This record gives sequence, structure tokens and C-alpha cells, in this order.
Amino acid sequence: MIRKRFAGWRAFLTLIIFLSGCAVGQRSETIIIPSTEAEHTSDSGSKPFKVKTIYRLPILDAKDDSLLGWADSESVIGVFQDASGADRTLTQSIQRFPPPYEQPEMMRQLDIGLWNLVLSPNGKFITGFKKAQDSVEVKLISLSDGQEKNIAAIKPRQELLSAPAWSDNGKYISYLFTDADEGHPGTEKSTPKESAIQMAVYDTIAGQAKRYPLKGFQIEGSVSAVKMSDDGQSVVIVWQKNVGAVYIGMGTISGDAFQIQYENEARSDQAAWLNKDQFVFLGTEGTLYEYDRRNAALSVLLERVLGFRLSQDRKHIAYFQKVIDDISIFAGKLQGNNVLYNESVYQGVLPSRMDWSPQNDSLLINGRKIYSTANQKSPEPSPDSYNQSFIIKFQ
Repeated sequence: MIRKRFAGWRAFLTLIIFLSGCAVGQRSETIIIPSTEAEHTSDSGSKPFKVKTIYRLPILDAKDDSLLGWADSESVIGVFQDASGADRTLTQSIQRFPPPYEQPEMMRQLDIGLWNLVLSPNGKFITGFKKAQDSVEVKLISLSDGQEKNIAAIKPRQELLSAPAWSDNGKYISYLFTDADEGHPGTEKSTPKESAIQMAVYDTIAGQAKRYPLKGFQIEGSVSAVKMSDDGQSVVIVWQKNVGAVYIGMGTISGDAFQIQYENEARSDQAAWLNKDQFVFLGTEGTLYEYDRRNAALSVLLERVLGFRLSQDRKHIAYFQKVIDDISIFAGKLQGNNVLYNESVYQGVLPSRMDWSPQNDSLLINGRKIYSTANQKSPEPSPDSYNQSFIIKFQ
């Protein structure tokens, strides 16, 4: 009996020693590491655009009426002309459309002689041209108090080539003109010099204007767009040759002049800076390209695009394509050389302009309503189309 009890204790002690040896040996564990904060941050807001509400603005009847863009995160503004009174005097004014965008509100009257009006990115100023007695004045107008400032003058010997354009940060206003004032020196009678193309750049912060000749740049047709980079060191120019071909060029400051460094054929006059080194343009076959001047690399962003618009922070893009027998407008997010989370947000309108709101939560669209494109060879408005302006509000 005692022998059996001792044998039982010995077996129990042996089991304890065995388990103790296992405890002090190597163990295998599974450790779960949570995602980093950077990964969470990069994924925030990464989802397709979903339409919440569509607001239709009144139809613009007059041919000279036009929307200028966003005055703030909620309101859009436009320039309107009206013939009133017994003598039908023509007037011009800036009007604002606040939500729900059904009726405009008068902001202020404008001189009827102003044209090529362009709204600043922050919605607080407009710039444009006005004919004076012996020149064309370049105006900068505050929308808050109506104060006008002459920032330059185009003399009779000079010829405007483009409308004024703002840089994306609202610091620079630029436009092109020709100057044929100088003659060849060293002769008894100076002969007329071939008109030189120059770029005028006005710094709204410093209040200073500069002029730069464009080297290696010849225009055979008309200029349709010119835009400075945010650092004021580079420019993108779009021009149309007499034969109808559209070309885009990029130039940078070299000494006291702009030197054209890159040139390519384009589909339209749409071009936009991504940053001071990269810009986006539409190729002849509907390919949306990104060009990087640092390494002369040309990358493809999208195919079969008819038109596009970047947001002010250049993080989002709106574009439209012909899909089967209709025009579809898409919204997406730019990330590197890719467009992510793109979503169709509207169909049936061929946009003439698209503008992102400052908060990127709304899209202002103006275009021609198209009832059917089934029998059309190109996405042009049919005779039974009409002009339509509306705002798409996203969730």
C-alpha cells in the first residue's frame, strides 16, 4: 500500500518537473501590430464621389452673360448685361448666386467697357481690360469695395494676344502682347522691327509689373491660354496655328527672358499646373498627359478624355468622356500619376467650363444640354440643345 502511494507521488513529481522544463524553454507567440497613423491618414477621404444634390441655375439668355466662378465656398458669381430704361441703355454688373441658387443678388455695377473679365482664385478680385483714349488699361478690381487699380497699359503700338490669367495661388496675373516700338539701331532712319512677343507679369503682393520677351517662340495664329506657375518662374502657353492645329509650350525664366523648353501638339487650350515643375494637358487623341520638366518625362493620366478641370489644391479632377452614346462627367482624386476613386456624377451635358468649389465638395458646370449623340460623329451640341448651368453638391 505504501509502495503504491510512493509510486503515485513519484509520477506526479516527474510530471511537474517536465512541465517546468517546458516553461523555461523557447515559446512561440503571435504579435499583431496595428496600422500606422500615416497609413490611416493617407486612406482618409479615399472614396468615390457621391452626388448629394444638384442645383440648377437660371438659364443665361444674353450672349455676354457668363459665370466667373466661386466667390466663396457656397456662392458663385457672374457678369451680366442688361438694357434698361426708355433709351435701352446697356449696363453691366457682377451678381452673386447664393444657395439654393435660384435668384441672383446684385453685388456691384461695372463699367460697360470692361472685357475679358477673370475672377481671382480666392473670389475677391477680378481683372480685365478697358479701352482708354490712347491705350488699353489692365484693371484690377476689388469685389468688396469696387476699388479699381490700373496695373498696366497697352499702347497703340502694342497688340494684346491673350486674356489675363491668374496663377493658382492668386499671386500673379499674366498676359501676352507684341511690341513693335523699337527700330534697328545704327542706321540714319530706323526701320520697323519685327514685333517681339512679350509676357507681362503683375505681382499682386508686391504691386509690381515686369515684362519678359519670349525667346524661341513664334506665333502663326492666335494665343488661347497663358498661365504662370505659383512661383512665377515658369509659364504654360497654348496657341492655335492658322491651319487649326493647337500647340502647348512650357517656358522658364532664363536671365531676363522666358525660354521655351517644351512643345507638343494638343487637343484643346486646357492646361493646368500640378506644381512648379509639373503640368497637365490634353493630347490630340484625348490622352491626358502629365509633363515633368525636371526629367522631361511624359506620363499618361487618363485616356479618351474630352476636357478636364483640376481643383484649386490640385488633389481632385473633374473630366468628361463620351460613353457609348452620351457624355458623362466624372470626378476623381489625383494621386501620383493615377486617378483614383473616379465616379460618374452627371450625364447628358457637354461642359464648356467646370469649376471646383474651394472646399472640393461642389462642382460648378456650364454647358450645352445634349438630348442624343447616337447619330453624331463628334460630341458637339445638336441644334436642339440649350445652355445649362448647375452645381453638383457631393456627400
